[in-house]
Amino acid sequence: MMKTADGSISGSLKVIESLKNKKKGKKAKGHHDGTEWTWKEQVDLVKFSQVPIEQSLLRLEGEMSSLAAECFLCLMRYMGDQPLPPNMSEVNCVYTILMHCRGYEPLRDEVYCQLMKQTTNNKSPNPDSCQRGWRLFSIVAAYFTCSEGLRPYLIKYLETAAYDKRRAYHGTATVCLQNLRKTVKYGGRKNVPSVEEIMAISAGRNAKRQIYRLSGGTERVINTKCTTVVQDVIEEMCSVISVRNPHEMDEFSLYCIVDGDAFTMPLARDEYVLDVTTGLHENHQVFYLLFCRSVWYYPLRLDAALYIEVVFNQIVPDYLEGLLLVIPGEHLSQEIIYDMAQIAALLHRIAEKPHEPTTKEIKYLLPKPALGLREPRPQKWGNMVQQAWNNIQENTSAICKAQVLEILSKWPLFGSSFFGVTRVPEPGKEKVGDHILALNRHGVHFIDSITHETLYHYPYSEVISTRKVKSEEGTLYLDMKCGNLMQQRITRLQTEQAHEISRLIRQYITMEQRTTNNQASSMAYGLR
Repeated sequence: MMKTADGSISGSLKVIESLKNKKKGKKAKGHHDGTEWTWKEQVDLVKFSQVPIEQSLLRLEGEMSSLAAECFLCLMRYMGDQPLPPNMSEVNCVYTILMHCRGYEPLRDEVYCQLMKQTTNNKSPNPDSCQRGWRLFSIVAAYFTCSEGLRPYLIKYLETAAYDKRRAYHGTATVCLQNLRKTVKYGGRKNVPSVEEIMAISAGRNAKRQIYRLSGGTERVINTKCTTVVQDVIEEMCSVISVRNPHEMDEFSLYCIVDGDAFTMPLARDEYVLDVTTGLHENHQVFYLLFCRSVWYYPLRLDAALYIEVVFNQIVPDYLEGLLLVIPGEHLSQEIIYDMAQIAALLHRIAEKPHEPTTKEIKYLLPKPALGLREPRPQKWGNMVQQAWNNIQENTSAICKAQVLEILSKWPLFGSSFFGVTRVPEPGKEKVGDHILALNRHGVHFIDSITHETLYHYPYSEVISTRKVKSEEGTLYLDMKCGNLMQQRITRLQTEQAHEISRLIRQYITMEQRTTNNQASSMAYGLR
């Protein structure tokens, strides 16, 4: 490859062809200036070399050219074409190349040219040389893209090697091509790979068996590559639970639960999974990756067993904690009491208990707030639950879980995310106090901490913006501006989960706008 004075890059083969044509033209006119190149000299520039280069392949000056020569030497050492010094390992070679490319962007094109050179017509006496060159190629492609000028030639080089199955290393070339495309799309890895990752890739293992948990503790092992991003994992896990609509997939998130952290945020969809896990492993932190539903916009589906399992295990803890239960005036309607008795019997069956629930067992099958109410009395609860048990005791556990979800889906707070918040009073007004903030498909709800009655409600069409604020003392606030063009009001909330609240509100607004736009498009199409 050659770089012109203005910094643009031309492909080596095209440059050589151009020079060849010029040479033919000069010969035809009888020109001989003594500086004519030979075809062999030009070809040697773009094919495997058994000796280190003394200066960069591209037009780099001073320190950059020296760094380019150092990268080439590290490349040859990694490939086994130069001996490793006693104090250096192949991992050090990879780290040196990656760190130089990170610190000096012009070196990225240079390193790609070096990799293309050393994997072209490789005649090394070391039989592993070319294979290791391609493997290092795959690592670099996972971290850095190249300039716009080089990109079409780099992609063409990789496609030529990847799509020709007669070539010995077309499989690794395919990995390189996939990695480069991922890097162009997502920006490339941010953290240097672990020693274990480099050793695995050097040995030809391109994927790590990573465990992902679903709600309830079920685990799935997914082969996680060096370029696997969170979006890839979400799509694969959604496929496992039979969610295939891309819009519905947006409701699910991947959380990294770190031992000792009080709160957690979902991982960004463009984040590289191994960037996350490598950093935690290096810090000796205990963690696990949890896949769950974070937004509840689309209706509940009861057509897939594993989907039901995931949603059930996510909903039931909130139900038993009493968060879904609305107790107006600290009294329950007969309809809700009947639902709770049904659910208690179903939960007992789900626990694989063969006998009808006892009075002692029933108190663990009801929401906590219900136990403190005067009515119904324990004896009445026992009679109602045992009556419900007679109707469902022959049902399978899977059917019972679906029935629990079907009952709860009709409750107003079903599918809510709950956050403890403190509303900060406006100047001159008394303190409002602590509330529970419930976010669901119907909007933002401030509910009473005891009765869970809605005190204030803002549909997403009235939520104008959210802004996170941190005081000098380090206290985190969320400012939520609600209203319309004529009248607006800012509500300040004190909460350590301001980031997650803001993210969920944005996600619900996006989904609502998308649905509205789709409906408008359908109506416009129908009027044609």
